[in-house]
Amino acid sequence: MNYEANYYSNKLKETLVQRQRVNSSYSLRAFSRDLEMHPATLTLVLQEKRPLPKKNIDFVIDKLEMNPSEEAIFRESLNQKKSTLDKINVSSEYMNRYILDDSQYKAIAEWEHYAAISLMETKAFESSVEFISERLNISEMRTQTVLRNLEIAQLINQNDSGEYILLKGPLRTTEDISSKALRISHKETLEMSKKKLDEVEIELRDFSSMTVAVDPKNISEAKTIIREFRKKMATLLRDGEKTEVFQLAIQLYPLTKIVRRFL
Repeated sequence: MNYEANYYSNKLKETLVQRQRVNSSYSLRAFSRDLEMHPATLTLVLQEKRPLPKKNIDFVIDKLEMNPSEEAIFRESLNQKKSTLDKINVSSEYMNRYILDDSQYKAIAEWEHYAAISLMETKAFESSVEFISERLNISEMRTQTVLRNLEIAQLINQNDSGEYILLKGPLRTTEDISSKALRISHKETLEMSKKKLDEVEIELRDFSSMTVAVDPKNISEAKTIIREFRKKMATLLRDGEKTEVFQLAIQLYPLTKIVRRFL
């Protein structure tokens, strides 16, 4: 059994056992009362037949007096039980995405262009410079420039009613091909991420990293897995009612000076 994936239920079980050890009359009903949860619900959670209700998570963490490390693992284990990559099938629309190239330089290099296109796919989108400007937090003048660039790149157009229409399906860029536009885009993403780390509340962002010793021969396969992950993540995030635009950035790079004789 994967202990980390089942950490949340194991933590609850261990707490119950510990309290019963101290007080032999302490029952599951008493435990559910202390956690302000219906006994039947708690029973199903302990049996891993249903997830811990979202409304109870913060209260349970507080009542169990978890330290930051325990809380992090507890929350992560709840998410692992809800969704795994193996359960997600890549949407068919991602198999034939339109490939941007450097002839559409600005659409690739400057983040506002992708963001404007994605915003057009959201619910309650209003086809106006004012709406796009407000939602993307950019000036109206910049918005007009972005829309003009997208029209020149033949990615959007205006219909007879003046509404902006997407001309292409899901977009992608080239991979493993040197591109000045992509380099600029990645630099913009990195700079923006530093600001979002301070500006966005933790519930709406995820910044993580790991340092690991590697065999460089495995990097090619690692990149393939990351790309498969991106497709599945896009499939997951695009499901349901789209109301916002998010940016996902995954980073993998060497911290050591590469020794070619090891490759």
